[in-house]
This record gives sequence, structure tokens and C-alpha cells, in this order.
Amino acid sequence: MNNIPSTIGHRPSTNKGFILLLTLIFMTILTVFTGALIYMASTDMKNAAPQSDDINLAGLADAGVNKAHRAIRDDYSGSAPSPGSRTGVADLRGGDTSPSISIDTQDNMRYVDSANATINNNSDQAILRTFDSNYTNTRIISVVPRIRASRQTGGTGATVVFAYTTDGTNYTNVLTQILPNSATIVDYAGSAIAGLSWNQIMSSNFRLRAVRTAGNRNVNIDAMYLRVTYGIDTLKELWATGGYASFPISLSGGTIESIAITDEESKVHLNYASQALLQNLLTNLGIASASTKATNIVNYRGAGLTNPFDSVEELQQVTGITAADYTAIKDYVTAYSFVNSNVYRPAGPRAPVNINTAPKKVLMAVFDSLTLGLTDSETLADAIITFRGSTPFVGFYTSASTADNTYFYNFVRNAAYLSTANPQPNEKDRVMDNSDASSLIPYASATGIPATAFSALTTEFCYASNAFYIETVVSLGGRNLRVKTLRGNDGTRVFGTYVSDTTLSGWRKENFEL
Repeated sequence: MNNIPSTIGHRPSTNKGFILLLTLIFMTILTVFTGALIYMASTDMKNAAPQSDDINLAGLADAGVNKAHRAIRDDYSGSAPSPGSRTGVADLRGGDTSPSISIDTQDNMRYVDSANATINNNSDQAILRTFDSNYTNTRIISVVPRIRASRQTGGTGATVVFAYTTDGTNYTNVLTQILPNSATIVDYAGSAIAGLSWNQIMSSNFRLRAVRTAGNRNVNIDAMYLRVTYGIDTLKELWATGGYASFPISLSGGTIESIAITDEESKVHLNYASQALLQNLLTNLGIASASTKATNIVNYRGAGLTNPFDSVEELQQVTGITAADYTAIKDYVTAYSFVNSNVYRPAGPRAPVNINTAPKKVLMAVFDSLTLGLTDSETLADAIITFRGSTPFVGFYTSASTADNTYFYNFVRNAAYLSTANPQPNEKDRVMDNSDASSLIPYASATGIPATAFSALTTEFCYASNAFYIETVVSLGGRNLRVKTLRGNDGTRVFGTYVSDTTLSGWRKENFEL
């Protein structure tokens, strides 16, 4: 038995080796796990800084957009009007006297002129509707119905009651006037109408009515009209001049580098511009094959707007429009400006251009697209830009003074560089006839301007704007964020790209830059 080998003494060293091996494996795993945790924590900390910067950059961009929006909204609301804020006053003429009852030569009361309509009996009614439409995008400040009237002398006199209705049936009296014993025409003002909107004025149910309620003498009516005071938009307002802020602006550890605001009404509408208007704009911008590319734009949107442009960026999908073309065009066209459904000469709808904000190339395109065109559209465009640099246009027509060039009718009448020679209609008549979207022009019955003066190839002018493009650049920690968005003049963010489109919301686009 003493010769049998013994292994009992070796077992402890074997167990120790196994335990050492397990310890080594555990420590290795622990080291790897700890290293992974340290790496993940370090990575998270590194990632957290840019993410925090992104959030702060977005906040800075919001501050820039809101500052721009306040400049637009305050001017519109009048709560903090810009130094360049202006109002216009227009006498809206009516185009339809057909609802009148037993009025002699009833159409004579559409204009302020030498001819009169006559009320012979107390049962007669002088009624006027379908009013001028080229101010419908402005902000109504006040509306006052007015009537120019007199009576035949002698007899027991005449009393006129002047009223309006918004539903075509129920009239509200605004003036009861005993006419003096004189044939001299006098301009009488009724009481102001509160809360009236352009939609109501443009409705065929909105009417002015004059009746004789006492006396036995004939009442002569020279005109019935609405005197409307409204807000306009110009390049002298703070949103355009940038006077609402000085840049750069330090805020929340970052900087608002710049804010730019552009009036969408200063541009040509992609969904409503004619082929001729688009072609002339492209030509003025120096784009080759302008006729073909303008036709392709019209074909893209489809007859009856079956495929309307929802954005300017869609131009890049139009056949033939190159990247260089798009860069040249994009700042001169829009899909968001006001579309007037109440235009009459020729029938609309069309998208007017704000004469106070449109750039030279757009103004030239509008004039180049007139029937027969102009000999020198550039001279007229330059004259408009020079004039509005000191005094913006406030409307199309006033009967008060032919020397007041703030009304575009007078500005054109006094423009010696526009021809009055054949072919008819001459250059002055062509410009004026296509600058007013209403059913009337002040001199139509006097001059007998032919229907060819009214051109569907161009568009008319307006004096206010409803949509603005805002672009702001902010910086933080060596990174820039550029934000582009649309805002309305009254704070709304819903914009239609065509008539009856109420689904498109104001957009916001962000782009981080190094």
C-alpha cells in the first residue's frame, strides 16, 4: 500500500487555477462592459451638444419669423402702423342698374357726369349694384354711401331716402334728405356702414337704393356710389424697409443674422398668368426659348387647372425649365397671392399685381402683354418705380382732381411718353383699360373705347397684399439655420393656390448650413 501514488496534495492548486481563470474572464467582461458604458456616455455627451444647438437654433428661427410676422400684422391691424403706411379712398361705381323700377335713363346714374337718371313718382326706385372690384384685396377702414342729386324747381319739393341692402331685400336707411329748390347737383353723404366686408360689397345682393318719399317734383340722380377708405401696402412700410429691427440680433446665446420679407402680390401667379404674360416675363429675365417654356408652364397646370401649381418649386418639374432657368424665375412668380374672382373686363378670375411693390421686370411684362403692346414698356415701368419711391399709388381713379397722380388713371393720362395716336385704342387707353378690374372705366361712355382694349393676355393692378414670404437666417455655435415660411397679413396661415382651394396651409422649410 505504501507503494500506491497519492494525488490528494495536488487538488488545491487545480481549484486555484480554475478560480483564477474565472476571475480573469469576469474582469475582462467587466472591463469591456465598463469601457462600453464609458464610450456610450461619452458619445451621448458629444451628441447632446449638437442636439441642444439644434433646439436653440429652431427657437432663434421662431423668434426671427415672429418678429417679421409682427411687422406685417401690426401694419395691417393698425395697432402699430409703419411710418410708410398709407390709405386710399375710392368712389366705387356701380355697373348694373337693371333692378331699378320706372327710372328714366337709369344707366346715367352709374357715373359722375353731366347726364342724370330721373325719379318721377314716389313708387319709382333707383337701384345700383355690381361695384368696382379692383380694391377687394385691401383692408376696409370705412364705407360711406353717397348720392349726387337735385330736383326740379318749384312745386311742393322732394325728399329722397337713400338706403342699402346686403341681402337684396331688407334695406337700411342711411340718409333722408329734403332736396333744396334748385336744379344744382349736390353730393350728399349717408351715414357710415359699420362692419361691411368686400365679400358683401361684391355680392349681387348688395345694392344701393334711392326713392322719393315726399313732394311732387322730379328727382335727378347724377350718381350713386360707395366712398371706401382702405389700407394699402407699399415698399415704404417697415416690413419692406427692414426698419422693424437692426441686425444682427444677439439672443439666447445665438444670433439672428437677417430677416427678409417679400410681398407675394408683387409677383406673377403661376396658375393664372396667361401664356403671353409668362412669356414676356421670361423674356425680360433673359431666359432662352421663352415662348416654348411659357407654353410648357401653361400645359403643366392643365386646362381648367387640373394640375395647379402648389408651390413655386414645382416649376422644376416643367419640361424645359433648367436649374439656371429656375434660379432666374423663382423670385418673380408665386402660387400664393390673392386671386380676384370678381373681375369683369374680361371675365376672371385673375391674380392682380400690386403696383406699389412689383419689380421692374414684372411691371414690364404686364405692359408688354397688352393687346398691341407698348412701344416702350421700360420707360413706363421706370416712371412708376420712380413715382412710388416718394408717393405710393393709392388707387385707380378719383373724380376729385385730374392732377392727383397717386391715382393711376391720372398718372397715365399725364404721361407724355405714352402715345395717343392710332392705332386705336391708343397706348394711354390700353394701359388704363387693363389696370382696373371693375366693370367700369370712368370714361367709357364718353370715348367709346372698343372692346379690343380689354386684354385677357395681361392682368390688372391692385394696391394691397395678402401673403408674404419670410426668410430668416440664425446662427449658434458655428452653425447656421435658414428658415423659409409664408405668413398672411392678418395672422392667418392658410393660403389657396387657386380659387376655392382652402386646403393648403402655410408652409415652413428648414435648412441647416455649415
